[in-house]
Amino acid sequence: MFQRLYPALIIGVCLCLAVPLYAQRLVSTDPAPKRAVLEEFGGIYCVYCPHGHQIIRDMEEALEESFISLNYQVGAYAVPLGQDPDLRTDYGAAIAEQSGLSGYPAATVNRLVFPGMEQGDPGTTALNRSRWTAAVQSVLQQTAPVNIAIEASLNITTLELEVYLEYYYTTNAEGAENRLHLAVLQNNVLAPQHGGAQGAYYVHQHLVRDFLTGADGHRISSNTAGAFGSLTYRVTLPNTYRDIWVDPVNIELVAFITEDTQNILNGVKMLPALASNAAADANLLALKGADDTCGDPYEVQLLVRNDGQAPLTSLTIDYGLVGGLTEQYYWTGDLGQFETTSIDLPSLVASSWLRENEAYAVLRYPNGGADPTLYNNERTHTFTVAPIAQTPNLELAIRTDEYGYELYWEIVDDFGEIYASGGNQVVGETDGGAQIATAEDPGAYPSSTFLVEEIELPTEGCYQLRVLDDFADGLCCYYGNGFYQLRQIGQSP
Repeated sequence: MFQRLYPALIIGVCLCLAVPLYAQRLVSTDPAPKRAVLEEFGGIYCVYCPHGHQIIRDMEEALEESFISLNYQVGAYAVPLGQDPDLRTDYGAAIAEQSGLSGYPAATVNRLVFPGMEQGDPGTTALNRSRWTAAVQSVLQQTAPVNIAIEASLNITTLELEVYLEYYYTTNAEGAENRLHLAVLQNNVLAPQHGGAQGAYYVHQHLVRDFLTGADGHRISSNTAGAFGSLTYRVTLPNTYRDIWVDPVNIELVAFITEDTQNILNGVKMLPALASNAAADANLLALKGADDTCGDPYEVQLLVRNDGQAPLTSLTIDYGLVGGLTEQYYWTGDLGQFETTSIDLPSLVASSWLRENEAYAVLRYPNGGADPTLYNNERTHTFTVAPIAQTPNLELAIRTDEYGYELYWEIVDDFGEIYASGGNQVVGETDGGAQIATAEDPGAYPSSTFLVEEIELPTEGCYQLRVLDDFADGLCCYYGNGFYQLRQIGQSP
């Protein structure tokens, strides 16, 4: 259960004007440049978000500790469909709304207004990704009125987190009431991402999971030169946020101070010092496999990390398909603390009579003993077995939406050779999502039209139907309800 220490229980809160009641030991009292705090808004179905992530990575490499990034999954592109994960946070929608954003991805930089650079209405703080770097550079030229320092420790066995934070005002901070915000982020989260070309295993960074200070933040009573404060938080993190497993090794903390809820005066980021109570503790980070198969032997790969104090030298792995027999695989190696390794399991045989199969794996007996954290020892992966066509003659029924020229399709074999295709050739050449298609492009389909394309496959084999959309918003639902269906000739929808 998640616990918070409310202000009456916070240890070591001190706010004073000249000489602090408790001497600072972490935070500097010298004026320093302001750190840039970029808050990104996107979602797993946002096709341009990976480009935004690359811009952020480039700034992280160049600016290091001077640059801080938070990733909020918000809006329609973040609402999970089917079995996709929910990466949203309870705080994202309100923070996105105050930015005035008008599209995704968007970001704010220190929640400041940059006149002439607004993504939305004048005076709002959201920026298009082409503006992020310039806004960050502008912030880095400013001197921060307040310095912040933080240290933390996290027990990965018990999920107990302790955070100690100090802040010191080097000059008067004019304006609205100041508030301190302390966010819990998670890195290296494997999940789908449209436009990321990694299937279900795109690596999401800096995902905001919670704010230990709540939605409003901790109110600071004095923001004049010489004011000092220190706060201690002791919390137990939950095992999951919105059913997304909390990986303590990848937890990141970000603290920042705002004027009311806007204008971030300064921020700081850090990775907690990690400790483990267990001598042996294996962690199954991921079970990887293809999303579709034609019924051939199904290959499964595990990503395993050693979260114990001692080197991990052996594991028993139970694995198989749900509803089938459980197989066992014995792994041996030499994995140091917090090191990871990939383990290729023997192939599985998918059930061809089941359209959908579910592979699973369970880690047991690390170094021959019991594992103290069973909740992170099991993973599953659902995949589909392609239906068998009765004849080589098929038809593809399509109803286009209001932007029929954005559609392209192709049928390819295991080697990527194209046997049939149709629709906008420009979309096919750019692999979709480029947003450069026009109705005059070669092969472009008319809008809001029902079409039937006949297809003849030359030989038996495993074929894949790829359907691409230039705007990456599919055929449903904001701009008309379209569909496509690959079927035997003459078959009804």
